[in-house]
Amino acid sequence: MQILQKSYIPKATQIIQVIEFLTEYLPKFSDKRIYQYFLILEFLKLFVKLRKWHYIDQYGLMISDYNKFGQADHQEDQAINLFQQKWGGLQKDLPIVDFKSAQEQLHKQKQFLPEFNQGQYDIIGDKQIPIIKTLPIPNNLKKREYESQINLLRIQIGEILFLLRPIIYCSFILKFGTQSYSPYLISLSLDILRFLIQFKIQIFRKSQKEELQLRVKDTIICYLLRNPFYTQILKQKCLNKILGLFIKEENLLYQLIIGLLDLRSSKCFLL
Repeated sequence: MQILQKSYIPKATQIIQVIEFLTEYLPKFSDKRIYQYFLILEFLKLFVKLRKWHYIDQYGLMISDYNKFGQADHQEDQAINLFQQKWGGLQKDLPIVDFKSAQEQLHKQKQFLPEFNQGQYDIIGDKQIPIIKTLPIPNNLKKREYESQINLLRIQIGEILFLLRPIIYCSFILKFGTQSYSPYLISLSLDILRFLIQFKIQIFRKSQKEELQLRVKDTIICYLLRNPFYTQILKQKCLNKILGLFIKEENLLYQLIIGLLDLRSSKCFLL
C-alpha cells in the first residue's frame, strides 16, 4: 500500500494542476469563482503533499519531483548499502591524526610524504585528500546535524508554512479581491518568514541544496509575475516601455513576448 501511494503521489499532484489550468481557461468563470475552485483544489493538493511528506520525505525537507538531484538520493543510498554490505566489517575508528602538524609538514615539503599518508590519504591534483571522503558515504557529522531536533523543527515549521501558503493566499484573494495588494503582501510575508526560519538549516544532500535554490528562484518569479504587481507595475511601467523602445506594439515579436509572459503569469501557475 505504501509503495502504491508513493507511485501515485506525483501523478495526483499533476492531475490537480491540470484541473486548475482547465478551471482558469476553459470555463468563463469570474475571478471569484475561479479562486473558489482553486481553494478546493489546493486543499486536495495539500492532502497529497502531506502524504508525500510522510511517506517519501519523512517529515524532512520536501524534494520536488523536478529536482535534478532527487534521483541521486536513491543512487547514493544504494551505494551506501552496497558499501556497508561488502566493507561494513572494516575498522571504523581511524587512528587519530594531528592535522595541524601534518599541514605544516606539507607546507614545508613539496614532495609527497609516505609517512604521513599511512594508507588513509590519496593524491588528487596537488592535494592529499582523505580516502574516506572519496567513498560513497554521506558525511555523518552533517547528517547528525541535519537530524538534530532544532534543525528538524526549523525545517518542519518552514515546510508547514510552505504547504499552507497557497491556501492562505486563495482565502485572502476571496476576501480582498484580485486587485488588492493585501493577499500579495500576506503571501510575501509568509515566504519571507519561511526563508528566515530555514535560512540556517543544516543539509547534507545535493538535492536539498538544489531544492532550496529552486524555491528561491520560483518565489522571485512568482512575485514578479503575480497580480496586481505584474499588471500594474512590471507590465505597464516597465515591460511595455522597454520593449516599445526596440519593437513596435503591432510587431508579432512584441505580441509573442507579452503573450508568453501573460501565460506564465496565469493564476494557476502562481498559487
